[in-house]
Amino acid sequence: METVVRPAPAVASAVRPVDATKIAMAALAMFATLVVGLAPDRAAPAFFIIGLVASTLLVRRAFPAMWLYSLWLVALYVFTFIGASLFTFSAAVSGPSLGPVPILLAASLAFEVIALYIGLSFFAEIKSIRDFRTRLSIARGDKPPEYTRIGLWTLALIAFFAAANLSAVVFVGWVRGAGLLLPVHAGLEGLLIGIGMYLLMLPESAFGAPPEEFREGIPSPATFSSAEAGGSRKPTCPVCQGPLTWEVRHCPSCARTREVGWCPTSEVHVVDCEFCRRPVVYGKTVCPHCKTELSDALRCRHCEAHAPLREWKAAPAA
Repeated sequence: METVVRPAPAVASAVRPVDATKIAMAALAMFATLVVGLAPDRAAPAFFIIGLVASTLLVRRAFPAMWLYSLWLVALYVFTFIGASLFTFSAAVSGPSLGPVPILLAASLAFEVIALYIGLSFFAEIKSIRDFRTRLSIARGDKPPEYTRIGLWTLALIAFFAAANLSAVVFVGWVRGAGLLLPVHAGLEGLLIGIGMYLLMLPESAFGAPPEEFREGIPSPATFSSAEAGGSRKPTCPVCQGPLTWEVRHCPSCARTREVGWCPTSEVHVVDCEFCRRPVVYGKTVCPHCKTELSDALRCRHCEAHAPLREWKAAPAA
């Protein structure tokens, strides 16, 4: 019985360790931009814009795979801040009941709803990438399969939304003359920067760039598991893309059955790759999908025994 040595399979997207130095530089640039933005100096707006540009470039360097999601966080912050500011101003406005207050409240609600939508979309995007990579890992046969817990990350996203609202409320109080609230506002803004770094760092370190299939919106190729379960996406011949006929073969060790495809046009047997479960021509030495080395010994999924296809006897026709 031939033993197959499985090399590290090609991962759909390489995950590189995050560079702590680059992350620290991006965070420091954002903190410096925050300090400049709160300074009373007349030149502060110009330096603030320069700081924003520098921060964006450094964030892109620190998170090359996930930096675009920082724009989602910026949008979440902006809509949340505007919505909370309008709500706070509406509470402070004095006037008749049919004055500007209802308009401010309606605008506040609209901005908050948009912010919630952005936050939920961000959560759904990261969860989708995590789930997609987990399915790919299971298809490759990883033991244990890749799975990243995002519970703490989800709490951080909720905290980001809450801190942005609180920061806006404190900012309105400071603008209206409560000078003691400036340090509180600055502290909340610093907290938002730290949470934002974490919200980008976890998916950057755990996922890297989204897999090609996920990025292009391509569904996972049909596998033999879908065919054996009677699924609608049957594998086709890898040579001519024609339909396959199916043979039921018995494992020579435990007599359990499995399906083997036969292409009458190309006259080749088609089996599933032992590692990624995608259809390959029997006899190929390397899987064209996951680039893993193959052998002519098929593995039984029940008893784990390996045997060449010729030893898997065909079941008698019903």
